[in-house]
Amino acid sequence: MATQPNVRNIIVGAAAFFVSANTSQTGDPVQALPSLANTPARSATATLQANANWRDIGYTTNGLELSYEPDFGEIAVDQLLDAARLFKQGQKVMLKTEFAEASLENLFVVMNQTSGYNTVNAKQTTSTSGTDIDGVTNAVEIQGGTLGDYPVERSLVAVGPGPRPTSGNNERVYYASRAMSMDASAHGLKRDSGTFFPVSFRLLPVASTSNAYGKIIDRTY
Repeated sequence: MATQPNVRNIIVGAAAFFVSANTSQTGDPVQALPSLANTPARSATATLQANANWRDIGYTTNGLELSYEPDFGEIAVDQLLDAARLFKQGQKVMLKTEFAEASLENLFVVMNQTSGYNTVNAKQTTSTSGTDIDGVTNAVEIQGGTLGDYPVERSLVAVGPGPRPTSGNNERVYYASRAMSMDASAHGLKRDSGTFFPVSFRLLPVASTSNAYGKIIDRTY
């Protein structure tokens, strides 16, 4: 039976973006998606903001983009001008956005550093001459890294508008169990524009959940 067009399925609007407070270098999911039970009824954004295991990165710009990129090989035969068969030989899933709040906490995520390099106190923060820097409230040390370093992974959640329900409120929740910032990112300090942090997360599958990257949930509250 054919379905009729439905304007309720047209989605417009930005998403709130959360990263796990903890990191992992073991290849295991960092943070599970918290329970979204409607007792009491509230949005996933409110649930995550009240959970110490997640951090709201604040404002974003240029939206949020989720890309699914399969890679197919092909088999050619003499009797056909096109491929006779395609086979899947790889894929990747990416999530991209731009942090509009230029905090050191967000820069720390973009640089994909471990928790030991964030929020050092003033006594640990010295100039090149070895003298303590006065007035330090927060700092991120740029990690040099060593050979054989394991990549730093986080879990991600984005909460945006979903298809409009006939009653109540609806939202779409994107959850990625393993993600890491892996692309180059540059930001500037300019007199006529804000300082933004572009970031691209590579999502990775979890073997214990049938190689799933995460989930996308439509929910009403």
